[in-house]
Amino acid sequence: PPLSALTDARTTRARFIAPLPLAPTHIMGASSSSSASRRRAANAASTSVLADLRAHAARESNARAVSSLADRMATDASIEAGQRTSENTPPQTHKTTTIRNHVNLKKSTLEIVSAKDQPHKIGVRFCVDADKAFRASVALRAKEDPKNGSACEPVSANPIARTTISIPSVILDAGLGCVFEQDEATFVDARAFAGDELTTATTDGSRVYPMVIRLECIGDDGDDGGETSTSTLHTLDDLPVHPSGGLAPLQTWTQSQTTYVELRKSSSSEWTAHVLKQKIWVQGSSYELQEIYGIDSCANGAPLTGTPADDDGKECVICLCEPRDTTVLPCRHLCMCADCAQQLRSQPSGNVCPICRNPCESLLEIKVVESQT
Repeated sequence: PPLSALTDARTTRARFIAPLPLAPTHIMGASSSSSASRRRAANAASTSVLADLRAHAARESNARAVSSLADRMATDASIEAGQRTSENTPPQTHKTTTIRNHVNLKKSTLEIVSAKDQPHKIGVRFCVDADKAFRASVALRAKEDPKNGSACEPVSANPIARTTISIPSVILDAGLGCVFEQDEATFVDARAFAGDELTTATTDGSRVYPMVIRLECIGDDGDDGGETSTSTLHTLDDLPVHPSGGLAPLQTWTQSQTTYVELRKSSSSEWTAHVLKQKIWVQGSSYELQEIYGIDSCANGAPLTGTPADDDGKECVICLCEPRDTTVLPCRHLCMCADCAQQLRSQPSGNVCPICRNPCESLLEIKVVESQT
């Protein structure tokens, strides 16, 4: 073929296989000047293709950089929008249900007393705050049955203790600081109980307790599920008689508080009482009482009144000026005022109790009753 045709063909082929440079080609009959011309044309084509590829790569790199920047800006904008939404959205609040407890055994007053000259014979003494007349009953080494109205039966390993030891119930009038003191004639011989029956509760789920103290009164109006006042339908005389050494099932028309106790014996043979837990029975349902840490120091064991006399040492631990009225859950520390608690909830992270530094899951505000005097 003509030399011009070969040159065009070689040049065209160089464009398609670039960026690899074409090796020098010797064609029979072609002069050295023609070969140099073809090489220069091929190299020029290769250089042009390489420049195009570099420009394309640069454009793609810039496009990716712009896209990445746009993504980061969108993410930052989304985070800022979420934070603004969190700050502008008020925290969720739920109204709690208040249950009025008509009878309350004051744990600090619970004590074990011994008979004179007979330290092995023991009885129990405690004080009760009550706004209704109530029946106080005590059972020793008893097993609770939650499915049967929290009835308790004696389960001592000693058959004599199971069948003959029974502490009589007492009916007391309403009042603050009502005293239950077991008659010395009914004191129990602690030697009748085997081993650690009076000092250790079971931990295997069998619900056996060394001592169970139950306070029962007539429930509020409507507690029996009807429209008629229970106070006109029932009296304390209608309460079921306790079995020997045990406690009868609770009735739906009663309200009660049950205290579960372990006894301790010191090296000097003195007995003391240790409260394990307390539960109340309202409208046929049982609730375990949880102590709020700090409420005694706020009110000295009495209802919060909001009077100046109750202000010493009761300020919020954060602002140190407002009274404490908010409890942190689940740790149950009463340590903040409502305003500081609101600031704590608005924090995006790190919500912890200011006392124990444990995570704060929710807050319980306790309304202070304003004094009328």
